[in-house]
Amino acid sequence: MAVRKRKSWKHLVIVFIGSFIIAAIVGIGSELLMRRASSLWVAALFLLAVIGVHIIFDIVGIAATAANEAPHHARAANRIRGARQSVYLVRHADFVANIANDVVGDVTGTLSGVMAAAIVIDIIRYYPALETKEIWVTTLILALVASITITGKAVGKTFAIQDANKVIAWVGNIIAAVEQITGWNLTGPKKRGGKKNGTTRKNS
Repeated sequence: MAVRKRKSWKHLVIVFIGSFIIAAIVGIGSELLMRRASSLWVAALFLLAVIGVHIIFDIVGIAATAANEAPHHARAANRIRGARQSVYLVRHADFVANIANDVVGDVTGTLSGVMAAAIVIDIIRYYPALETKEIWVTTLILALVASITITGKAVGKTFAIQDANKVIAWVGNIIAAVEQITGWNLTGPKKRGGKKNGTTRKNS
């Protein structure tokens, strides 16, 4: 019980600090980008990029919870690049989902709303005649952003569930490349493919 409590507190601290840092970096970065945006179209592209990140991380979080360990253990036994990282992602699915769906998802969701509001302000500035219809412009932009996000996540969820192992294999390969380039160890010490503590999270 004490071990579980320590892990729980450690998990919460990591989530809190991680979400704060991510929100701060993304917030400052988006603010600078929006200020330097030369046109509404550039600002719109920034907004679509943020929505895209939201959808991609949602797919990763769902895939981690839906994937099975067994295929990735088999790939790890054959020393396929990214397999060990894939096993780590599936084994720590709750943590991965928390970071991908909650931390990154909430940050990008909030950010997309802020960016949409900034775009509305720019539209009114560029087209003063719309000032009397600001409420309708705001409603239209926010509704459009919400619709794109929700539709994208709906499509992404289906893909993440049906091809969970492929998604996790792809993400594991990316993490392996990052570890190789940077020398960072993001997924724990190297181990042979197989079971941990005699069990795996999923084998079917």
